[in-house]
Amino acid sequence: MSAYRGGLNTFSIIGLSSKPLQVYSRPTYLCEYQNSNNNSSSFVKAYKILPDWGFGRVYTVLIINCTFPDGIVDDSSVGGQLILHAPDTNRRNNSLIAVVEPPKSWDVSHFVSPPKYDYLYCGSPLYGTLSPQRMREWIAYHVRLFGEKSHFVIFDSGGIHPEVFEVLKPWMDLGYVSLQDVKEQERFDGYYHNQFLLVNDCLHRYRFDAKWMFFFDVDEYIYVPPKLSLRSVTDSLEEFTQFTIEQVPMSNKLCLTQDAGKTSKRQMAAWGQEANGRLTLHKAGGKWPPDFS
Repeated sequence: MSAYRGGLNTFSIIGLSSKPLQVYSRPTYLCEYQNSNNNSSSFVKAYKILPDWGFGRVYTVLIINCTFPDGIVDDSSVGGQLILHAPDTNRRNNSLIAVVEPPKSWDVSHFVSPPKYDYLYCGSPLYGTLSPQRMREWIAYHVRLFGEKSHFVIFDSGGIHPEVFEVLKPWMDLGYVSLQDVKEQERFDGYYHNQFLLVNDCLHRYRFDAKWMFFFDVDEYIYVPPKLSLRSVTDSLEEFTQFTIEQVPMSNKLCLTQDAGKTSKRQMAAWGQEANGRLTLHKAGGKWPPDFS
C-alpha cells in the first residue's frame, strides 16, 4: 500500500483488496485526519475507485480518495496523520495509519511550482527473461526523444536480472532512471503482475513532478512524424489534461528466413518489438483513460 498528499486538502491511498469483497460486499471507507497540535480530528467519507478489470483474479486494485473541506488539513506547520477506517470481513472496523506528516514536512509550493521534469515515464511491471539488447535500445531511444528534463520509473517484478541491470545502471547514475523493486507483490494474484497498482502508484507519487506523464510498455516506441518534435506536439496540447496514443504496426516482416513458420516463445522473446510497436500521438481531451484513476 502507498499513500500520497495530492494537494492542500486531498490524499490518495493505493493498495490491493479482495476481489470478491469489493464485488459482492461493496464496502465503504472513512477518512480521518488527526492534527498533532490539539489532537482534533476531521472525518470525511472516502471516494473509492476500482481501476482494473480483474479477469477472475483474487485481488483487485483499490484507489481511495480522501478530500477534506478547505481549511482543515492545509496547514503544513501543524502536522498530523491520515487514518483510513475500513470494515473487515466480520463487519468490524479496522483502522490503519496511511500518512504521517511531521510539522513542516510538506510545502504548498510543491503543488504550484513549475515541475522538475518535462516528461516522466511510468512503466508496467517487468518480469520474465528480458533481453538486455532490447532494453539498451529502448532506453537510449526514449531518453534522446524525451530530452534532458525527463525521468523513467521502472518496476522490477523479477525481470531485471544482472545483465539488464548493467544496461540500466549508467542511466540510473545519470539520474534518468529510478528502479523500484516490487518483486514482493508478485505473491498477490492480481491482473498482469498488479500492473494497475504500480502505474497508479507512479501517477499519484509523481503527478506534480512532470508536465506530462507517459504510460506504455518497453516493447513499444513513441514515434513522432518527421518535421515534428515531441515538444511541439505537447506544446500544442497545453489546453488538454490528457491525450491518447494510437498503436500502429511497426512492421509485419521482422523475421529471419530460418525462422519461417516457427513461433516458439524463445524465438518471440529474441525480437526487440512486438508486432504493434510504433506509437503515434493523437489529440484528445477530457478525463484520464479508464486504466488509471
